[in-house]
Amino acid sequence: MKNGLIGIFLVYFLASCATNERIYNEIDKAAQISDFEKGVTLIDDAQKSKRPIYPPKNEVLLYLDRGLLTHYADMYQDSTKDLGNAERLIEDAQTKSISEGAASYILNDNVKSYAGEDYENIYVNVFNALNYYHLGSTDDALVEVRKTNEKLRALSGEYDKINQEMKNKYKDNLSGVKLPESKPVNFTNSALADYLGALFYRADGAYDDARINLLQLKTAFLTAPGVYYNPIPKALVLSGEDGGETAEELLLQRNQARVNIVCFTGLSPVKKEEVTSFVMPFQYGLDMAHLRLPVLSPRSDVITSIRMTMDGGEIVNLELLEDIGKAVQETYKAKYNTVFLKTLIRTIVKYASVYVLAESAAQASGIESAGTLTAFVAKTTFDATESADIRMERYLPAKAWIGALNLNPGEHTITIDYYSGTKKIYSEDKKIEAAVERLNLVEGVCLK
Repeated sequence: MKNGLIGIFLVYFLASCATNERIYNEIDKAAQISDFEKGVTLIDDAQKSKRPIYPPKNEVLLYLDRGLLTHYADMYQDSTKDLGNAERLIEDAQTKSISEGAASYILNDNVKSYAGEDYENIYVNVFNALNYYHLGSTDDALVEVRKTNEKLRALSGEYDKINQEMKNKYKDNLSGVKLPESKPVNFTNSALADYLGALFYRADGAYDDARINLLQLKTAFLTAPGVYYNPIPKALVLSGEDGGETAEELLLQRNQARVNIVCFTGLSPVKKEEVTSFVMPFQYGLDMAHLRLPVLSPRSDVITSIRMTMDGGEIVNLELLEDIGKAVQETYKAKYNTVFLKTLIRTIVKYASVYVLAESAAQASGIESAGTLTAFVAKTTFDATESADIRMERYLPAKAWIGALNLNPGEHTITIDYYSGTKKIYSEDKKIEAAVERLNLVEGVCLK
């Protein structure tokens, strides 16, 4: 009877996983052909089913995925609400982890509510800034921009503190264990956030603040070559003498409307499980452990150039501003050391417990093989419960491109063509009523 119940449970569990994977694939396909409204509908329908694809402990992911898709679908009010909920839940989870102390850090993350990755928490504000712009509030958009870089600047020190706390608490377990060296995070400023900040300040007539944002953008390029391997877009280059630096982006022409465009392409990396062997200081077959760790894996990103055509005439080639995929990888480095340390400590502590059981069994029976058998059974049970936490959002783009053009005020049609090499992959048309006295910002999206 018991085995029958286990069998029924496994069938139910596997069927549930297969169903969820099918729905995820359908949402992915909708996103890659730019049918974002369908993607949102698929999420909403799946959440109403008996087995929602985002269970309560993955609520952050529901709001992140839905918030990005609603943004791409021009459903800005919905997107603001979803991304705001995601940010609130991430902050609540981080506060809870801090209050629990080092003990919480050795729990298997899969059993806990998903707390969001740092890069998810950062780009929430970037996309919410764009939401607020489209909803007519540059003041709220600027708040989101400032929050982005504040979070980035706090990033490195946060994990150094956590790692030291764990090392102090579990120093006896880590005695003689060679730990990986920490990797510094060379990403403390987002050029994309600084660019949007400059545009929003310019729209408010705050040109000094806009120039400061472009100075910060320049710093981002200088200090994070792993993310910003591309040249600074020409219109954002500061030039001038005696400290009077300015940029083309801030030199608006009288009686001309400046149209700015930002395009998002590809999909940023996802996490996959990687198994790493680690030597352990125990007997009874416990001398080698397999650590299951979440590592980033690249996804589809085929767009190599973008061309914007105004009213079928003037052509502007967009320039790469931020490789979001590289920013994700750089940001993740800070947490990866902590994840490795958590996994290692958890494994050492449990292997030590198994070793004590094995030693007791061997001594009680007087047969060493009894200890080996005990260790094998306990180790197998432990290994079966171990898995890397590969949860993350699915629809953060891989790259952000920008361009701009001065033209006469009035209604215009912008055609955006996306290329992979010389092959046109996708094209979309945007209508805009361009005005002289305001920011005219257009977004394009191609997640292929």
